[in-house]
Amino acid sequence: MIRCFFICILLFGALRDPCWGLGAADILDRVQQRYAAGDFEADFVQESHLKAMGMVDTAQGHLYFGRPGMMRWHYETPEEYLIITDGDTVWIYRPEENQVMLGRSVDYFGSKEGADFFTKPGELTREFILELAPKELQEKNHYVLRLVPRTERPSLAELYLFISKETFDIVKSITCNPFGDKTTIRFDSYRFDRELNSSLFIFQIPNGAEVLQLQSGQENDK
Repeated sequence: MIRCFFICILLFGALRDPCWGLGAADILDRVQQRYAAGDFEADFVQESHLKAMGMVDTAQGHLYFGRPGMMRWHYETPEEYLIITDGDTVWIYRPEENQVMLGRSVDYFGSKEGADFFTKPGELTREFILELAPKELQEKNHYVLRLVPRTERPSLAELYLFISKETFDIVKSITCNPFGDKTTIRFDSYRFDRELNSSLFIFQIPNGAEVLQLQSGQENDK
């Protein structure tokens, strides 16, 4: 999923471990090639572990990704709601409350690159330090990468990406915040090169819906 951006030979060498084969830059370059096919969609299952409350929330649904930076997350269970962005605006819609939260994509996702998590993964290295995860976390069928924010973030301490060694699909992501909370998202049933209609990424606010302004970082539980 990532274009080859490690120009410095010393940095590239630091990311490569001959015992593991591919280095972090190699892996991301393969992933970049995989996701360059066009728009795509997939199923997902999300688990959120809230350490302080001792709670685990589980949700599942379907997602769509378009270019540039367009996403549609349709949470289907246990509660239906939508997170939609056209790359500039983000809408969060909860049908049961007929409520829409409206704001800027850059505020909700933390950066422009946040909305390009899959479609332009190489951009992540502008804000994250990339490395192979410790050897004990590597898996037989997956490469595991670790990304740490270059500057301190209140909602994100580190991000792990689990990448199929066979297809170079991102099969799982794990985000951890400074408070010990962890969100795991598993991705399945990818369908690439979909040429999705741009209307999927623009939300028409229903008549009578309550509209609230989304503040920076608010409701960001993805």
